[in-house]
Amino acid sequence: MHNFFAKKRITAFLFILVLVTFSVLNIIQSFGPIQKTLASADYNYAEAKALIHELDDDINEHVFDKFGFVEAYGYMQSLMWKNEENNFEVVKDMEGKLHYTYFATGPTDTKDLSDRVAALGAHLDPKTKLTYVMTPDKYVRGYTQFPEGIPYNYNNETADGFLANLKQDGIDTVDLREGLLESGIPAKDLFFTTDHHWKIKTAFWAFGQLVNHLDGMYDKPLDPDHYFTNLTNYNVVPYQDIFIGSQGRKAGKYFAGDDDFDLIYPKFKTDYSFYFKTGETEATLNGRFEDALLTTYPLNVQGATYDLTADKYFTYLYGNQGIVHVVNKDKPNGLKVLFIKDSLAVPMISFLSTVVSEIYLIDPRYYTGDIMDFASKTDLDHVFVSISPQDLVDEFFPYRSKD
Repeated sequence: MHNFFAKKRITAFLFILVLVTFSVLNIIQSFGPIQKTLASADYNYAEAKALIHELDDDINEHVFDKFGFVEAYGYMQSLMWKNEENNFEVVKDMEGKLHYTYFATGPTDTKDLSDRVAALGAHLDPKTKLTYVMTPDKYVRGYTQFPEGIPYNYNNETADGFLANLKQDGIDTVDLREGLLESGIPAKDLFFTTDHHWKIKTAFWAFGQLVNHLDGMYDKPLDPDHYFTNLTNYNVVPYQDIFIGSQGRKAGKYFAGDDDFDLIYPKFKTDYSFYFKTGETEATLNGRFEDALLTTYPLNVQGATYDLTADKYFTYLYGNQGIVHVVNKDKPNGLKVLFIKDSLAVPMISFLSTVVSEIYLIDPRYYTGDIMDFASKTDLDHVFVSISPQDLVDEFFPYRSKD
C-alpha cells in the first residue's frame, strides 16, 4: 500500500513539473510579443475585445516548440491515414497534395465584386484598357480528385459566375484555367504539394499566355520573335526538397512531405529599377533581373523551415508589398501597366516585366491609398485585375463606384 501511494505522488509530481516547465517556457517565448502588443494598445472599453484577440494570437503563435507539436500531430494523422487536419481547414487530395477548403452548398454570388471591377473600368482614362486575369485554382477541373467525405468549396464555379458577369459588362478577360492541362507541364507539377501557389514553371507558362492575349489587342506585338517567352532563354535552377508552403506549415512535413523549387531568371542582359513600399518600409533596388527583382534570402535561410522568411515563393518581387513600381530600363517605349493582384500573380508579373516598360503592382490588402484614384491619375496603357478564385471576397476589391 505504501508503494502504491508513493507511485501516485511521484506521478503527480512529474505531471505538475511538466506543466510548470512548459508554462515557464511559453511565458518566456511569448513575453516579448505580448509586451509589444500591450505597449501599442489603445486602452479603452471599445477596443478591449480586439486587444484580447491580439494577445490570444500572440500566445498561440509563440507556443514553445510549436512546430514540433504540429509535426507530431501531422505524423499521427498520417499513421491513421487521415486526409484532413484542423477540422478540414487543410485537406489532402487523392495524389497527396494539400488544399484549403470548407463546406459549401454551391458557388458564391460575386455580382457585387464584378460591379466593382466594372466601376474601376469606368473610372479609367478612355485610352487605358482593362483586363481581368483569372489565375487557376489548385483544384484543377478534370484532374484533381478528393477522397470520399472531403468537402469541396466551389471556387471554380464561383469564378465561372464572376467571369460571366464581367463579360456581360463588356470587360476583357483572360481565363488561365483554360489550356492548363494542355500546357505541356504534367498536371501533378502545376502546383506545389504543400503550398496554395502554382509552381514557377506554371507561372512562366501563364506569362506566355498573357503575352499572346495582349498581342491580339495591340498593333505592336510584345514578343514578336517569341524570344522572351521561350524558357530556354532563362536559367532554371532546381532546389530539391527545400520548400514547405503555407499549407505545409499548418500540417507539418510528416503529413504531406516537402516541395522542390525552381528559380527561373533570364540568361539575357537586363537592367531594372525596383521600388516597393508597405507601411513605413520602402526601398529601391537597381540592377539585373536577379539583382533587383529577386531575393535569394528564402533559399539560403537555415534552421527556420516553417518561418515566413523561408517562404520560397517570396523570392519573386520580395513577396506581397503594398505598392511596387518596376521599370525596365531596356524598354523605355513599351507598355505601362498596373496590376491589382493577389500573391499568385507575382512570379507571372516578374516575367511580364521583360516585355513592357513599367509595371505598378498594388496588393489591396496592404495598400492604404485609393486604388481607383491611383489608376485614373497614373499614366497607364493597361490595368489588370488578377485575384484568384479562392480570393473572390470583399478584402481584395476595396473599391466601388462612388455614385
